[in-house]
Amino acid sequence: MITEKTPSTVANWRRALPWLNLALAALLVVAGLWYLSSRVSLAAVGDALAAASPGWVALAVGVILATLALKGWRWQLMFPDENPPVPFRAAFWATTLGQYVNLIIPFLRLGEVARLYALNRETGVAPARALGTLVVEKTLDLIFFGLTIVFILPLVVLPDYVNQPGPWLLLLATALLTVLYLLAYRTAWVIGLWRRVVRPLPDRLEQWLLRVAVSGLEGLAALRDRRRALLLLLTSLLAAVLAVLMPYTLFPALGLPLTLLDAALIHVVVTIAITPPSTPAKIGVFNGAVALMLLQLGVTDEAAVAGYAILFYLVAIVPPVALGVVAASRSQWRWSAAAPQP
Repeated sequence: MITEKTPSTVANWRRALPWLNLALAALLVVAGLWYLSSRVSLAAVGDALAAASPGWVALAVGVILATLALKGWRWQLMFPDENPPVPFRAAFWATTLGQYVNLIIPFLRLGEVARLYALNRETGVAPARALGTLVVEKTLDLIFFGLTIVFILPLVVLPDYVNQPGPWLLLLATALLTVLYLLAYRTAWVIGLWRRVVRPLPDRLEQWLLRVAVSGLEGLAALRDRRRALLLLLTSLLAAVLAVLMPYTLFPALGLPLTLLDAALIHVVVTIAITPPSTPAKIGVFNGAVALMLLQLGVTDEAAVAGYAILFYLVAIVPPVALGVVAASRSQWRWSAAAPQP
């Protein structure tokens, strides 16, 4: 016999979702500690963490905070024609809310929805209007991540069976820049092409898709201003540099004799590992990727490996989560919005 979900059942599920994630995270922490204790003495790991240089750890935290502020400013730059202008604080807190939501409930990937929600609530910018800016942001991040890989590949000795992906990544970055150029500077041609694509669809759906496309293309206005476009490229480049500096600053914190190239390799592998939806706050996935790379880089002290993986995780995750809690309070974000609809 099939029964329908009552509104109260759905409401209870929505309220329970964050607690289910918290319970899962706690279970993963316990399982991780049990596994870690079977490989290395927890006391040795604690000693490694206790010996970490506070100055270098503080610098790593500063790099994370600077990265969040930089990304908030970059998003603010993508709204050149808003009246009143989008303030930095609105872009910053919306950005931190998006990261927070994706970390806490990663398998639904609603961080971008939360960002649009928070920005609309504080500034009145329509979500459809802001959608195009997210496309620009993600494309820029992908371009500079690809260029990071292209830059480090010549310095890394790969196994013979691994094909060199450098030319393909460079080609992808060039293609993405070309697409952004067409969207920003050949907007009328793109809209005409889209109009022909959606013409066979029913009238209501066709008109809706056209409205969404036009609103989204308005979000690319910043690229039509050459000065702002240059600033967007420079901020994206600086964000890519900070992403490599962050793991590098923790090497001297724990006395690991690794290089900037090693930090870039860790950044690339960890980013690839945590990009797909996975565990709450990336517990286990993040730490495992870091530990695997350290072992590949020749770090044989398992206590140092575990200590670095834990410290890197705490520095990379705790500040965005703490700021995300504040952002959720500012925007009155409700976790019920993250629950699947019946």
